[in-house]
Amino acid sequence: MEVPGKLDLGAVNADDSTLVCLPCEIDGLKEPAYGFCQDCQEHLCETCFKHHRRPRPMRNHVLVDQESMPKTQVNAPTASDMSGDTADFCKKHQDKPLEFYCRDHTSVACYVCVTLEHKQCKVDYIPDVSGNLSDEMTDILEQMQALITKCQSNIEYVSKAAQNLDQSHAKVVEDIKVFRKEINECLDRMETRILKEADTIVKEAKCSQETVKSALLEITEELECSHSLLRSLQEQNKQNKLFIEINNVGKSLPILTDKKKDVLHANTTKKCIQFNRNASIMDFLKTEKNYGTLSTFVLPCPDRAIYLQYMDTVDMKQTSEKEISHIYGMVMIAPTKMVVADNKNENIKLIDVEKKEVVTEVKMCSYPLDVTTLPDKKLAVTLFNETFVQILSYSDAKLSLDQRIYVRETCTGVAYGQDKLVVSCWGSKKIIILNLQGKILNVLGSPAIFYGPVTVLISKDETFIYVSDADWSQNSKVLKMDWKGNIKTVYEESIYKSPYGQKQLDDETIVVCYRYSNTILRLTSSLKKCDIIGLEKTNIYCPTAVTYCDREQKLYVSCSSEKNKIQADIVKVFHVKWI
Repeated sequence: MEVPGKLDLGAVNADDSTLVCLPCEIDGLKEPAYGFCQDCQEHLCETCFKHHRRPRPMRNHVLVDQESMPKTQVNAPTASDMSGDTADFCKKHQDKPLEFYCRDHTSVACYVCVTLEHKQCKVDYIPDVSGNLSDEMTDILEQMQALITKCQSNIEYVSKAAQNLDQSHAKVVEDIKVFRKEINECLDRMETRILKEADTIVKEAKCSQETVKSALLEITEELECSHSLLRSLQEQNKQNKLFIEINNVGKSLPILTDKKKDVLHANTTKKCIQFNRNASIMDFLKTEKNYGTLSTFVLPCPDRAIYLQYMDTVDMKQTSEKEISHIYGMVMIAPTKMVVADNKNENIKLIDVEKKEVVTEVKMCSYPLDVTTLPDKKLAVTLFNETFVQILSYSDAKLSLDQRIYVRETCTGVAYGQDKLVVSCWGSKKIIILNLQGKILNVLGSPAIFYGPVTVLISKDETFIYVSDADWSQNSKVLKMDWKGNIKTVYEESIYKSPYGQKQLDDETIVVCYRYSNTILRLTSSLKKCDIIGLEKTNIYCPTAVTYCDREQKLYVSCSSEKNKIQADIVKVFHVKWI
């Protein structure tokens, strides 16, 4: 299409040295230059010159007239010219470079797009604003790295989910076979019972038949004997003797007849037995289509926030105790049973959390600090200023002192994994690993590493050790380390003081009690802070110990009943829900 006043570029001699308008040249037209834009470094025709400063981004551009403009032609940019640090070309106007950024639409645009579509927008000229991108670059790189980390975490979670799916499938197969075995065992017991019953009936029937047979044989022998005697007396013509015997037989015959009736009546003869099926069992098997049902559920995930719904409060003090309780350590031994270390009252208590009552307790020789479970219904307890770990035995209603495992250092926290005890020593700033026979296997850390290790936690897969680390000056951190003492990662924020009790949840995140900050935090297994909701609705003062029941998904936190009292005298119960 021809444009009035414009010349077709193809119709102009290539040797023509006349200065032409660069924007028009890009459009394939050749128009004599009227002026020049020093900012754009472009020759402009009269029309482009007069309209050049109308769009907002170019209102401050410096224009010079025909006399002052450069006498050398500036060529239109080509694709090869754009290969350096230059913008891409516009998708709508493929020969126009993307030189502008619209803040209102958060998009880049070419000169034509800005003129037609962004007249009222806040538009920046990219070369003017691209020189100071360090802050934006840092921010976008951080966002990208955060997204990469989350994706990697999700990849790991999906991989674990696949493993869990295989494990759960294997368990489903096993449960189905166990169920079938239980049914078979139940049917076997029923079959054995009825076979035994059939044997008993037959045995008793045969015994009864033998009794009848013997009685009838006796009657028969007696009758046959009398019958022979009468025949003999008749043949011998001994009439007098015959008369007497006939008289005797006549008297005994009714007696024998009654005897036969009594025997038959007392011993009913059973000729055979038969099996009558339990129709309800067969009907049930015929009508019940399902052997059982399958249900699916989603595993908790660190990327999902947890909501802590407050449920209850358990008072740890017994009426007979003079001192208010101070719960330094807790561990679940059953869904409704908890063992707590009551530091103030110098005892270990077995608590029924459902009934909210103390089942039993055992007095300790010093102030207990931490408690954990061992195999074979054993407990390990650390004691203030003692250089040994006290072992206890427990049942559903009893606690009793067992052996001592000497550590030769004052012990604070204790955990169990890989058939080993892991003990934190706050005073000497060490982590000591030993077996259940008391042999020290390794000593981790040094005063340069720890402020003062308070409690220890073994990861669920027993691969890593988590340490709550704090000193009297309130320096605080949580460390993740391997069994050789290599530190993998550290979580440390100055606003959170004195980490103490810690527990791992189903999703492998860790709940940590910060005593002097009156809060608990949830950290990923790599010690990144993640979401926990619901605490703002419930006051948590001086949280000290924490434990978790995975079957009931209940979190138990020992804390203070009053704001300014640094004494964990109650246990608050929360239901954990992933949202």
